Order: sequence, then structure tokens, then C-alpha cells
Amino acid sequence: MVLSQTYDRQKSQCFARFKVSLADLEKISTNQFTLFDFITNSFLFSPTKKQLSVRVLDAVAARPQSFPDLVVGLKAKKSTLYLLCLSLERSGFLSKGADKRYSISKAFSKSLRLYAEWWEKWVSQAEASSMKQQ
Repeated sequence: MVLSQTYDRQKSQCFARFKVSLADLEKISTNQFTLFDFITNSFLFSPTKKQLSVRVLDAVAARPQSFPDLVVGLKAKKSTLYLLCLSLERSGFLSKGADKRYSISKAFSKSLRLYAEWWEKWVSQAEASSMKQQ
């Protein structure tokens, strides 16, 4: 496969695939769930990229930062950091302002709430339909 095709494929896959695990509820309720755990549930990244994701989110949470700021501050490879930031942005963890600086975003959690509301509505309709058939 040509290098540009590989890179285009990587770019097309830059989004979260959130894993819901009921086993995590205990860790969440006892405040043992970490940002690394959250990233692990969100992305199929290597352990190194997961750690870099945590570092990016911590850095941007401290203050909005441009891509060049992150490259220098985190001492990360541009290509790796670019795809990682693209994934975080497309998934709603980060947003980029007119000044091209990244900041933390709540879009991911808003999306999850909408999915959860859709599911609850679907379950309610299914239960109502089931009750009518009895």
C-alpha cells in the first residue's frame, strides 16, 4: 500500500469507539477511574498513544494551546500528534478556536447523553409494545 493511502486510511479512522464496560462502574463510583482508563475505553490506541492523549488533554486543560505549542511542550512527533489531536477533536474531546488553539470540549459527553437518551426512548417503546402484546 502506498504511504499516502495508509495515511489517508489512518485519518479516516480518527474518531472514538467508546467501549462501555459495566465492570468500570465500581471504579467510577469509588473514584478510582482515571483519565487513562477513559482514553482506553475511547480509543484503540497503543499504550504510548494513550499516554500521549492523557498528556495532550492535561496540557490543553491547563490552558488552550496551538498544535506547535503541543509539539514543543510534549516533545512529540508531529505526525503522531496530528492524528491523535485529529481523533480527539473529531470525537469531541477537543475543539479548535478561530485562533487555531485547542481547548477542552464537552461535545463528547453531550453526544453520549444523546445516544443514551435515544436508547432509553427505544427501550421504552419496546417495553410499551411488549405490554400491548400481552
